Amino acid sequence: MYLFVGPEELLRRRAAERLLDELRSEGPVEVVDLQAGALREHGLPDLHTGSLFGDRRVVLIRDAQELPGDVASALVSVLEASSPDALVVLLASGTGRIVTLAKRIKERGGRIDVAPPRDWEDRKWAGIVHEEFAQHGRKVGAGAVDAILSHAGLDVSHIAEKVSQVVARVAHGSISAEQVDSVVVGHGSRGSFAVADAMTQRRPAQALELLRGVLESGSDPIMVLGALVYRVRSIVAVAGGVDPAEAGLRISRGQLRHLRGAARNFGSGELTRAMRTLADADVELKSGELPPELVIERAVVCIATPS
Repeated sequence: MYLFVGPEELLRRRAAERLLDELRSEGPVEVVDLQAGALREHGLPDLHTGSLFGDRRVVLIRDAQELPGDVASALVSVLEASSPDALVVLLASGTGRIVTLAKRIKERGGRIDVAPPRDWEDRKWAGIVHEEFAQHGRKVGAGAVDAILSHAGLDVSHIAEKVSQVVARVAHGSISAEQVDSVVVGHGSRGSFAVADAMTQRRPAQALELLRGVLESGSDPIMVLGALVYRVRSIVAVAGGVDPAEAGLRISRGQLRHLRGAARNFGSGELTRAMRTLADADVELKSGELPPELVIERAVVCIATPS
């Protein structure tokens, strides 16, 4: 048995498809595709009878986190008692209701965690865009990848939707940024930390564009400001050689390299001024005298623009 676990349905499905492609490279495969909820009434299919045509048989169960308790228990029994003729592939957003089954599968090396990239992992997000175009048999330039992310944001399902729109409208050849922009309308939210990255990379135009995508998606300006403050505080801590844990910050090794690079973008006194700018923005946001969007935009542009 295999168990693919992660919050994004599309990524779970893609991971399962890669496994199926590997199996198909070895010979014909018969796939029985089921929803976990449907098993409540009918129970598990027979896992001990091979394909009528001698093909490899795979039982694919989607939304496995919703498996009825008796079905999950039956799968545990099958896993521990015998080797079924069918390969069972489970796709789940979580394991809370199937914890015993998930544990048994993990013990046998069959659990694969499939998580979307973190906000700052630009290459991995670009990889998702490339993979979506590849699903349609299309090639795409680097500018088009950035354009898709600008319109779709850091949302896997939105990326797939925008890619499908572009492929449907652009019939042939490699796809350019201009073609993406001509087909797709609107700005997606790449997340508040993407705004913080562009701001601390001193790219005011990009930071402003990303910020507008975040605000258009309905994010609370106070929460956006909180992400900006956290990022600048982290850079200040790293630049000052402060232990992140002592400063109440959770910083991974990968983030540490990222933050050290960001610190080099600021000259003498600029990080202090950035903190002061964000503190002033916090007061203005809470006073309610200016439109929140204006307050955030002004602070972001001020910090992103080298003095």
